[in-house]
Amino acid sequence: MQDSVSTKARTILISGAGPAGQALAYWLQRHGFAPTVVESADHPRRGGYAIDLRGAAVTVAERMEIIEELREARIHMKEVTNIDHRGDVIWKTDGNFGAGSGDVEIARDDLSTIMMKAIPEGVEYLFGNSITAIRDGDTGVDVTFLHGPERRFDLLIGCDGLHSNVRSLAFGAEEQFTKWLGFYTAIFTIPNMLDLDGQMLMCSTPGALSSMLQYGQGKETRANFIFSSARQHYDPADRNTQMDLIERAMGHETSWHIPDLLNAMRETDDFYFDEVTQIHMSEWGKGRVALCGDAAYAPTLISGQGTSLAVVGAYILAGELLAADGDHHVAFARYQQRMRPWVKQNQQLALDPVEWEMPNTWEELEQRNEFLRNRAESDGEDYGTKTQKAAGGITLEHYGSA
Repeated sequence: MQDSVSTKARTILISGAGPAGQALAYWLQRHGFAPTVVESADHPRRGGYAIDLRGAAVTVAERMEIIEELREARIHMKEVTNIDHRGDVIWKTDGNFGAGSGDVEIARDDLSTIMMKAIPEGVEYLFGNSITAIRDGDTGVDVTFLHGPERRFDLLIGCDGLHSNVRSLAFGAEEQFTKWLGFYTAIFTIPNMLDLDGQMLMCSTPGALSSMLQYGQGKETRANFIFSSARQHYDPADRNTQMDLIERAMGHETSWHIPDLLNAMRETDDFYFDEVTQIHMSEWGKGRVALCGDAAYAPTLISGQGTSLAVVGAYILAGELLAADGDHHVAFARYQQRMRPWVKQNQQLALDPVEWEMPNTWEELEQRNEFLRNRAESDGEDYGTKTQKAAGGITLEHYGSA
């Protein structure tokens, strides 16, 4: 069912075809707008880590009528184990680490495929293209593309991630909005060297956390490094330089399977590397341009809530545009008003969980590990409990036929 909207703002360019962009395209098209999606990659991006839809994001998936497909494709994690460098268990839990009974953990690839298939016909895609300039005016946004002619849209929404191009063009340099947490992360596909089956192993060493994840049911096995470091300057497009940076930080480690993971890293064909950084902005809209998802309020992968924030943010932004009959001034303000308290709550998840602390000495690491061992035997509130509270910390309105 498609809702109807006036012509105050109808043509909307979305930059980015990740979860935020796909969800926004779905809801805008369903609400009667005319969305166009521009994506710098030649096709929807693959690889990356498993992602979670929790709390309110599950409700959005239900309203998109894709929840059953998501559950069929979900990752079947049986066990999560945190070990020390000797291989001794610090704590162990079932596969619902940080998850509630209705939550969905799914490979990013599978989520992208399912969401893309759900988007109604009529959405225009510009893959292999990007925005090079924008001119925001009283009657529209004039957009210059890397390829093709300049075009005018009623609105422009940046769903283009942590290093948002739209944010840089419309709001200013990235540095003024970042809250760097002092870590870098890398995720890549590896052979299943330990014959894992629906298991995640996490090993802490001074200043670093190394993990192996096998997603069950014959799915991929991926490795993850998170390590503390001074701020580095590197080319985001240069994989070899990024791998060199990881080896400088991790190459001295001989414990657990870290040397094997470093060797496998050089052989992988899908490699993701980035800094662990949050985005904090006073305003998510400016003129006819707005931001959604990580571009506006990245919480980091440590929070486990980035995809949920993106999907819910897209739902609310599209819904408020419908409710405001296309008046972007009203819609952008309501979108921010509804989302900001929930964003703050979820960003806080990345700032205080002891599970993700990375002490820089063996002595401090042993103290942290002992604390976690003791807490595992008690009823203390852990990361999973806090995550569930944050995930459900927003009430969703019904917009149009949703």
